[in-house]
Amino acid sequence: MSKSKRVARIAACVLAGVLAMQMTGCGNKKVDYSLDGESFSGYSDDNGKSGLSKTLGVPDKCDITFDVGKSGLSEIRCTAESIDVPDTDKLKKVYYTTTKLDAKQRQTIVEGLLDRSQGIYVRKEGVSTKDELKNMIEMTKKFKEEAASQGDDTSDSWYDAQIETYKNQMAEAPESLPLLENYDDPYAAYTGKHGDKDYTVAISGYSSNEKVDSGMYMAFSLAETEENALLDGVAGATYTYVTGESSVTDVDVSNMENECRITESDAISQAMNFLSSVGIDGMEYSKVEPLVRVWSGENGDVKQAKVDGYYVELNRTINGVPIRNGELYNVDNLQTQKGYMYDIDDMAHISVNDEGVVYMYSTLYSDSASFKDEDVDILGWDDMISKANESIAAYYEKYQTRYGKIDFNNVALRYVSSVDESGKMCYIPAWVFTEGEELRGGDTSGEISQIVCINAIDGSYIDLIEDAKQMKLWDDYN
Repeated sequence: MSKSKRVARIAACVLAGVLAMQMTGCGNKKVDYSLDGESFSGYSDDNGKSGLSKTLGVPDKCDITFDVGKSGLSEIRCTAESIDVPDTDKLKKVYYTTTKLDAKQRQTIVEGLLDRSQGIYVRKEGVSTKDELKNMIEMTKKFKEEAASQGDDTSDSWYDAQIETYKNQMAEAPESLPLLENYDDPYAAYTGKHGDKDYTVAISGYSSNEKVDSGMYMAFSLAETEENALLDGVAGATYTYVTGESSVTDVDVSNMENECRITESDAISQAMNFLSSVGIDGMEYSKVEPLVRVWSGENGDVKQAKVDGYYVELNRTINGVPIRNGELYNVDNLQTQKGYMYDIDDMAHISVNDEGVVYMYSTLYSDSASFKDEDVDILGWDDMISKANESIAAYYEKYQTRYGKIDFNNVALRYVSSVDESGKMCYIPAWVFTEGEELRGGDTSGEISQIVCINAIDGSYIDLIEDAKQMKLWDDYN
């Protein structure tokens, strides 16, 4: 095991439990976003068409071959079995500004979740208490013994050096974390009471790079002491976490009974109320599934698991219409550029059981209070396809792909973040054509290899990379 992994494992187990482990990859995600895979349907007339589908003349499915132009491709097709159109009668252009994290907003969030009358404590970056360091020493000794029991005696010197480091740090370590005085530190985490248990709240800008403006993230989870208490009685477990049933891969939980007594609808309501308590609105739930608590050993092997609650996913909507979100880290022609786009997900993942909300992670990009609508006319389906016949080829002429041919298998009408002629950021209606590679289990929505977004107002392609540069969502590799 590498030195960096050992340090991360010790810190995760002792200092921050689930919070540390599930947030390590959340600071600077260098990806864009894709479809959420959910289908939105609702009002329909006698022909089974939603209001907008009927107005635009959208067919039931798409089977079209586009002109390849000067793209160098042998074929560009769309063979989608269905076309995803939101349940609405009208779409608009919506101007926005990004979410700004300041001291007042941090206070609203933290004191909406933690009881200040019982004391809120502040953890500065890199600061541990004497008791925490003692626990880290004990945990390191335990890992050293486990490594030796598995025949690994090459790591002894590293573990010994780490123990000595922790002992030296204890000389300057505080007896306890300091009480909250203000919200001026943009990187602090906060610990206090939520109900009758200790929880930790972490809030930060999504990127530490001043050239990037990609919103903020926040997380709410059980405090270290509470997480450690959950390890008692589970042999070999060094950490525990909660996740949705579909994300559990090392143990079969499909036949486990859900121990939670609340219903799915109750869980969704609690999740929405939780967001409201910290001033977050404009999100709707897109998915709910059973919640699984997993106890794992040092190598990630599952020691125990139980189904207890619901895992609720919520995404930003505008007047009920979803925005394009997710990750496009595998889109082929976006990987050939000399830089990367930052993720601008607007979402929340909330874990709910009989105790209420026990975990939440959210990324917030656009400030819903800043939204300003502008009426626009949307092209009918046939007119859009006629213009897309040229636009898609032009897009692939500019952004080359290693693929020889393209076969889009998903089409959805969404709000897509862009920049208008005046340089203002806005969400515009767009047809999102994606090619999803089929994964095991038949999932074709998660592994997006190709994407083209066609402006639903004029039929041009949306230049994701040029827009990202103007929106401060781009960084060069050098």
